[in-house]
Amino acid sequence: MKMLKKLPLFLSFLFLFSCDEFPLTDAEIAAGLKSALEFGSKYALKTLGAEDGFYKDIAVKIGLPEDVAIVITQISKVPGFGIAIKEIEDQLILTINRAAEASIEEVIPIVVTAIKEITIQDAKTILFSSNNYAATDYLRGKTYDPLCGVCSSVIGGALNKKIVLNTSAQDVWKSFTDLYNTVSQIPLVNLSPVETDLTEYTTRKALDGVFVKVGDEEEKIRTDINARTTDLLRRVFGQLD
Repeated sequence: MKMLKKLPLFLSFLFLFSCDEFPLTDAEIAAGLKSALEFGSKYALKTLGAEDGFYKDIAVKIGLPEDVAIVITQISKVPGFGIAIKEIEDQLILTINRAAEASIEEVIPIVVTAIKEITIQDAKTILFSSNNYAATDYLRGKTYDPLCGVCSSVIGGALNKKIVLNTSAQDVWKSFTDLYNTVSQIPLVNLSPVETDLTEYTTRKALDGVFVKVGDEEEKIRTDINARTTDLLRRVFGQLD
């Protein structure tokens, strides 16, 4: 009877002892890393893919290319054009960010697949890297090209929809850049031609935002013990403390 009373205490002691005594296997390390990355990436991407996910997040909001800002500044100086140009600029920025948000649904499965395909050896290398964004950098390298393909398709479609006065964002952007490029050819003006492909620009900026947010989630679980919500995650990432 005395032994039975002591059994719970003994089992508790054995459990605590076993966590330290038996190191994590390579397979457990890989499983913990993949679990953390999948959860964090899905959370980050679903947040970006929601309405205003890009548009109202200053860290990833997509503005107009720097060159087009020059165009807009110059055109807005023309009497009577200032307010109209500002409205067009605002509509362009909103449309670009909405296009980026719409593309995220296509991003999630590609990123998740890449996470599931991480090898045990890669998982160990990523986990014990001194770089808090090692996994994010890995995913960027593995997924960037296919993500460009699917995102540009969605973004291109969104930017070519008619948004105001039967004109698309791409049409408006091309009008601005055509005017600017014409002026840039005037001798002594000293301006360089600008890119007219708004889809390519928006796609690059959208993917920059994707990896900023995925990186934020990776850094969080590496550095914040409260972000480790399961025993496996606490054991795996606890090795970094």
